[in-house]
Amino acid sequence: MNVKEQIDYMIQSLQLAKSEIEYAEKYMNAKKEDKDFYQWNHMGYDARQPNGTIIRESLKMVGRLANITAGKVTLSSYSDKLFEE
Repeated sequence: MNVKEQIDYMIQSLQLAKSEIEYAEKYMNAKKEDKDFYQWNHMGYDARQPNGTIIRESLKMVGRLANITAGKVTLSSYSDKLFEE
């Protein structure tokens, strides 16, 4: 992957983590408000449960990849190359 693809991957990973957090908030609110949450045709019966592992692993991957990607950028006042080869 080149640097642009790595940045796009990190953005998509952050969007995935954010959408999972939003779903978890929606799920927890529905669980509090609905007394028949686990009954037929309610959210607890036929919807998936939020997954904290997706959030954690997406954020960890962004952290790992950000460090690798940052090391590839060599543009400075002393170097005319944008990325290391």
